[in-house]
Amino acid sequence: MGRRQNKNALNNRKTNLTPPESRDSTPARPEKPNIVHEEEMDLKNYLSKMIDTFKEETRKSLKEIEEKPSKKLHEMVEKTNQKIQEINKSLKEAKETQDKTTKQVKEALETVQSMKAELETIKKTQDEAMLEMERLDKHQDLKMCVG
Repeated sequence: MGRRQNKNALNNRKTNLTPPESRDSTPARPEKPNIVHEEEMDLKNYLSKMIDTFKEETRKSLKEIEEKPSKKLHEMVEKTNQKIQEINKSLKEAKETQDKTTKQVKEALETVQSMKAELETIKKTQDEAMLEMERLDKHQDLKMCVG
């Protein structure tokens, strides 16, 4: 019986002496695993490139999104400043026109007051002349009556 155990042990050793690759793996197919591995690498590279492209496009889009409002804000500030300058110019012109009009109105008032004074003077003179004429008429009437 001891011999049988030795024979079995030898048989076991013989089967265990085979290389580990052949024991652990399925029968090898010629070059297919390399092709699959290369295809996997190609896919990984392609996906990696797609992801990088996506990341870059996303960064660009985010940058545009950040810049657009600031550009619009800058444009709005510029337009507002232009409108303010136009309004200030219009106000300045209106003020100048108002000043000229005020000056003309003052001159017109002075002219009216001067004319009123002249009219008063003329009226007084006319009244005095009328009184003088009445006095003279009375005086002449007295002379005629007396004479």
